[in-house]
Amino acid sequence: MLIQLKKGRDGPSTLACVRPDGSCTWAKEHPFFPLHDLTHFAVESVLGFEEAFFGLLAAGWEIDDFANPGARARMPHQALLAEHIVGVLDRERALPRPMTAAEVNEAVAASLPLRSGESCPAITDAQLEAIRVLWQDLAARWRQLAAGGTLEIPFSARAAA
Repeated sequence: MLIQLKKGRDGPSTLACVRPDGSCTWAKEHPFFPLHDLTHFAVESVLGFEEAFFGLLAAGWEIDDFANPGARARMPHQALLAEHIVGVLDRERALPRPMTAAEVNEAVAASLPLRSGESCPAITDAQLEAIRVLWQDLAARWRQLAAGGTLEIPFSARAAA
């Protein structure tokens, strides 16, 4: 799937995801979301998640499906886990220092309600560093992008894992 983040000229940015079959889902974005979406990309790519935000979009979900009532109940555990990891990393950027992997794992475990048979696998120091390096590269590319420009990123969890 090809992820396309277009920086708005006079309005909001947009996120479009073009699936291998040519179908597409897209939405206008609040200014917060491009960096949030890049966090999703980094987390899902490094951790090899195939059933999280971008994996679900690749499988046919529409971006608007995530805002529908009851969407959380339909999401696979991996998608919920990714949301919590991404949320912790988004909040971390407001802290005076980066969190350790142990602190990230503790924060994710504290915020993620587990259903029967689910677990919260720990992120390793190496994985956390890889997520941060990838995110920093993508965020820099996004920030340098001129208004009206598009950042294109191929997504394949299998290939990145």
